[in-house]
Amino acid sequence: TMFGGYSSRVVTTSRMLMLVPGTMSLEQAAAVPTAAATALHATSLAGVWPTPALGNSNIALVHSAAGGVGDMLCQVLRLQGVKVVGIVGMASKVEHCAADIVIDKSSKRWFEEASALAPEGFCAIFDANGAATLAKSYQLLSRNGRLVVYGFHSTLPKVDGGLGLLSPWTWLMMALDLLRMPRFDPMALTLDSKAVLGFNLSFFADEHRLVERYVGQISDWLQAGKLTHPAVRTFPFADTRGAQGALQTGRTVGKMVVIA
Repeated sequence: TMFGGYSSRVVTTSRMLMLVPGTMSLEQAAAVPTAAATALHATSLAGVWPTPALGNSNIALVHSAAGGVGDMLCQVLRLQGVKVVGIVGMASKVEHCAADIVIDKSSKRWFEEASALAPEGFCAIFDANGAATLAKSYQLLSRNGRLVVYGFHSTLPKVDGGLGLLSPWTWLMMALDLLRMPRFDPMALTLDSKAVLGFNLSFFADEHRLVERYVGQISDWLQAGKLTHPAVRTFPFADTRGAQGALQTGRTVGKMVVIA
C-alpha cells in the first residue's frame, strides 16, 4: 500500500506506540488504534468530543456502523452521552452494531427511517460512503449540524474483473460516481448553518500532539474497560489477497488483521 500497510516490519517513533492491555491479544490490539483515532478525530470535528455537544440536538447518525470505525464511533459517541442511530447494510450486521438504534437499509428505507427518528435533524452525521449517501446525509442535519466525511466506500469497486484486474465497466461506474458527487455551496452552508468537514488520518504522521492525545485517550478508555475492541477476523500474511477480497465484498464486520 502507499503507507506500507502490508509490511512485515516497520520502524516508528516511541510516541506512536501504546501499551497493549493485558486483557487483549495482539490481534485485537492491532484492530484498535487506527479505527479509534479515526473515530476520535471525527467526533472532535463534529464538536462532541472532548466536550459534549452544546446544541439542541443530541442524536447522531453513523453510516456503516458495524465496521471497525463505525463501531468505534458508536462507542465514543455513547461515552459522550450522544444517542446514536447506526445504519448497516444487511440483517446479519445488526447484532454487531453498538448503536442505540440500528437501521438495516437492506430491508428499510434508511432515509425515511432516520428522518422519523430525528425530526429536528441530527447534530452530527458520519459518512464514509461517498456519492451514494452524502447528499441525503446533508439533508438530515439539524441547524448547526456537522457532516463528517472520512471515506468514499461506495465509489470503490467491490469485485475485480476476474483476473485480478478491474474491468472497464468498473472504471466507468467509478467515474459516474465521481460525477454525481454532491457539491456544497458555501452560501447554502451559511444560510443553513450547517458544516461539511473531511479528513484522511493516513496523513497525520507529523501531527504529534494530536496523535499523542488520541492515543492517550484510547489507552485510558481501554484500561478502564469503557472501550472494547471491534470484532476481529485474522488472515495469514500469505492470504493477503483473500483479506482484500473479503473487504471488497462489503459483508465484513469489525476489523480484519493480517498476521505476518
